[in-house]
Order: sequence, then C-alpha cells, then structure tokens
Amino acid sequence: MRTKFSNLVLTVVASIFCLQAHNASAWSSSPAENPISPDHPALFGQVQEFRLDNGMLFLLLPRHDVPMVSGFITVKVGNVDNPTGSTGLAHMFEHMAFKGTDRIGTRDAEGEKAVRDSIAVVGAELSGLLRNKAVADSASVAHLRSEIVRLGKREAEFLIPMEFPRSYDQYTYNFNAYTNQDFTAYYATLPANNLEVWMLMESERLQNPAFREFYAEVEVVKEERREHSDDSPEGMAAEALKSLAFGSHPYHYPTIGYMEDLETLDPQQIDAFWRKYYTPSNMVAALVGDFELDATKDLIRDYFGDIPPGPVPAGPELSVPERGEARHVSHYQGAERRLLMAFPGFAPDDPRLPAAGLLSSVLARNKTSRLDRRLDLQEGVSRSIYCSATGGYQRYQGLFTITIDLMGDATNEQVEDLVWQELEKLQTEPVSQEKLDEIRASYRKGFIFQLEKNDDLVEMLATNQTSHGDWRWSYQRFNKSDEVTVDEITQLARELFVRENASVVYLEPKAAAKDTERVQP
Repeated sequence: MRTKFSNLVLTVVASIFCLQAHNASAWSSSPAENPISPDHPALFGQVQEFRLDNGMLFLLLPRHDVPMVSGFITVKVGNVDNPTGSTGLAHMFEHMAFKGTDRIGTRDAEGEKAVRDSIAVVGAELSGLLRNKAVADSASVAHLRSEIVRLGKREAEFLIPMEFPRSYDQYTYNFNAYTNQDFTAYYATLPANNLEVWMLMESERLQNPAFREFYAEVEVVKEERREHSDDSPEGMAAEALKSLAFGSHPYHYPTIGYMEDLETLDPQQIDAFWRKYYTPSNMVAALVGDFELDATKDLIRDYFGDIPPGPVPAGPELSVPERGEARHVSHYQGAERRLLMAFPGFAPDDPRLPAAGLLSSVLARNKTSRLDRRLDLQEGVSRSIYCSATGGYQRYQGLFTITIDLMGDATNEQVEDLVWQELEKLQTEPVSQEKLDEIRASYRKGFIFQLEKNDDLVEMLATNQTSHGDWRWSYQRFNKSDEVTVDEITQLARELFVRENASVVYLEPKAAAKDTERVQP
C-alpha cells in the first residue's frame, strides 16, 4: 500500500490534481528497435522504450528484487550551450530547479509572481548596465541593487522556504542534480511505494519552475565559484588547460561560469533558457527498480504527458582550434605542482573511441600501467596519475588528457620529459596482448558491479542515451573494445601523441612566480 503523504505534500498533491487535467496524450512503448547482442547481460533485454506524444522518452527497467526505485532525468543542455557572456547559465538553472514551483513553496502564487515579475524587470535593467561598462553609472547600479533587495524582502513574505527539498527529502533515500559541459541531470532513489512522489516532484519542476530568490542563489553560485575555481589551484589550472586546448570552442567555458558573467545573470535569461531547452524532446528519463510497467506508464502519462511539446534546440556554434605548434602555459597558485597535458580527442561516434579508452588504461590505471610504473615506481616523481580518453566531454570532440600530481622537488619540465619518453616508447614498443586482455577483463568486472545498484544502472541508461543517442552503448562499448587489436592501439598512439598538437599547463607554486608574471591570489 502506498504510504500516506504528509499534510504539506498532501496539500500540494491535491492542488495539482485539481489544477492539472489528466492529459489524454497517447503514448507508445516498444521493445528495443536494435537487436540485443547475444552476450549482453540478460537484464538489458527487459528495457522498454516508452515515448509520450510530446516527445519525452522514458527507459523503463523493472527489477523486483528490492522494493526500491531509482529515477534519472537528463536534459541535453550543458555549459557548451550557454551563449557567450552567459557562462554558468545551465548550472544556475539547476540550482533554481530546487527552489520550488508555482504550487510548491508559496503561500500566494499570484502575489509572489507579481513581485518576481518586478524583480525580473529591474534585474534586466541592472544586467544591461553591468554589461555595458562604458556607460554604467555607479549611482544607477546602486539604486537598482537596492531596489532588488527591497523587492526580495517583499518576495520573502510569500515564500515557504525550502519546501521543495524538505518535502522531497521525506520520501526519498537521496536526491540531487548536477550540471556538466554537455547535460544536466536530476536523480533520486526512493522506496518503491513512493514512486508517485518522484513523478510529482520531477514533473512539477520541469513544467512549472518558480525562479524565486534568484539573486540570493546567484550569491551561492558565486561562492561555489570562489571555492572550486578562484581559490582552487587545481580548478584554475584546469580552466587554463581548457582555454588553451579549445580556443574559442564553447567547451573552454567553465561549467560554473566566469565571475563576470555570474554578475550579469538575470531572471529573464533563466526563463528564456528554460523555455528553449527544457522541452520534452530534449529530455530523457529512466526508471530502474521495483515497479509494474502498466501502472508506471499510466503515471508517466498523467504527470509528464501534458508538458507542452517543443522543437529540439539547435546545438551550439562550434569552432575547431587551430593546430600546428605545442602550447604551454604556467599557472602560479597554491603550494603544489601539477602537470596537465591534453591532445585533440574523440567525438562520441568516433570508431577510435574504444581504442582510446584502452590506450588511456595502458598509460594510467594501476601500478603496472606505463606512466605509473615509470613515474611512481621507478623515478618517484609522482603522487597520482590520471588519464582520460574523453576528458569528460560527451557530445562533441573532447580531449585526451593526462594529469599528474608531482612529488617533492620534481619539476614539471622534468616530468613532462619523462611522459614524452613513455608516449614515444608506446609507439615502438606495443602493449602486450596479455596486458590488453587484462584491461578488458577489468572493464567488464567493473561494469558487472555497476549492474548491482539501481542508481548506477539508471544513470548508465539515461546518460548513454543522451550522449550516444542509444542506451545500448552501456554494454556495446565492451563489445567494441573486444575488437580492438594491439596494432590499432599502437597506430592510435602514433596519431594522437604529436608534440605539435599538445596543450600543456604547468601548475606551479605561487612562491615560484617571477615578479614579472601574473600571480593568482
């Protein structure tokens, strides 16, 4: 039997059932259109694709062993989609999605909306002044800021603070969200008999977000920026590497945004962003756990079926960085040294991607990997070594990255030279078949462990559908990896590790900076 809602949530649910007509939108479900390979884990044969008429796709996988359900929603919008001058917009919206809706978190929706509309008008005027620094008048800026503070106090009179997260917390084991370069994700795990709570809360914030307490939340994000970027040597070095490697390509933007852009964000921008990108055809949802298919489809239709359809948003304008010479930058901050190297990477549909993944593990996976063995065990110059075939980029061509934290008195110049020795040696001394098979076996072992937990599996389905256009890539990638040969690994190393294509950042201690060089605070 479904648990009873608290009085607070019961009121919200009752209002939604009164205000939200049960949409008669037709839905369709189908088994996988592409054939399932015979060696896939059996549970993938139970995945059903369920698409509403408005275009929203649901991936449904019942598992009745434990009375829990995990839900995951990806929206195909990340920092790569933010317009120039508005970095951090995707991440800011994710924050606002926890502020509640026009039915959750307010004492008077109409009165609150009137105040929010006034804040939006004043905010747009303030943003215009701040962007046009040549004509910005400090007295005018101060007046507009004080007006936003005044209106914010008026807005607070209508609010029930934190009602959305407090209500959600009563019915879930965990819930959260994140934004990266490529998409935004909202996830939760809850008892099976609370599945309708997930339907309610997620559909509400996708369809009826209330952009309340906007400027207070901007300050929260700015503090995150200070903590994870401005005051973080590693964060600033990573930003320097992205800028160096990508040039004007929007992947060079930091996900959290630049501080000067956060200063000029306003509620009208957030509203336009939501209307453009949060359309059903631009979202994928997945459910894994203890639920009945037919009843769950009915709930999905009731809660998500009346979200208005919209066009698939156009992707960002992309530019390809010019190559031809190596790029080096030194960044002085903190007290430790770190070497960051990047090479042009691979798009999600690049047939070389499985080989690139294996190549990254040949270089850095455990103490038997080539860079670990040379830099740590033999030379004693590294504390940690990390290698990525994608750099974390999932929609467009990313980066093949190598990151090394240095030990003691080791210098970045010394360690970079050792890295190049190993990269060039890999091109003449191929990895052994035994080592390649060992890496592949390790991949499959880790993958099988992921299948034990609903929350790992649901994220796997949704994110692969969003980044690769097919949730089956969750397991097909291992079949592709099995086809990679030793010769292909060697050839890829020759194509990839070209000095002229390298972007390199030295993170150096602040104390090592020369007087003539710019020093980070």
